[in-house]
Amino acid sequence: MEGYGGLAVAKKWLTPLLRPLLGIPGTCGLALIANLQTTDAGAGMTKVLHQEGLINSRERAIFSGYQITGSAPITNYFSSAAVFPVLLVPVGLPLLVILVFKFIGGNIVRLYIRMTEGKGGANA
Repeated sequence: MEGYGGLAVAKKWLTPLLRPLLGIPGTCGLALIANLQTTDAGAGMTKVLHQEGLINSRERAIFSGYQITGSAPITNYFSSAAVFPVLLVPVGLPLLVILVFKFIGGNIVRLYIRMTEGKGGANA
């Protein structure tokens, strides 16, 4: 993706969305999408983003809080299709709840970092 300018496009288009929602840059967009499908690809991409200096330690921690909450929800949820007939709610509602809580998880880490900045927590 980097050779075709995908990371630059993701940064330009997704920063206005991800900055207010999670406090992370749009360069995390591809890792965010990968995390929705697999547990390992998003984490690996986040590591590379940090190593290359595209995100700082604070952003990495926030993004990790997002990722750890319900990793690979699309893959895991739809692989459980056998339980769909017994659901009492629309099929997409549980997936929506998972996605909302992913953002809540990232923002809990974001709030924690903000509260501990200056107390040694930001550098940890």
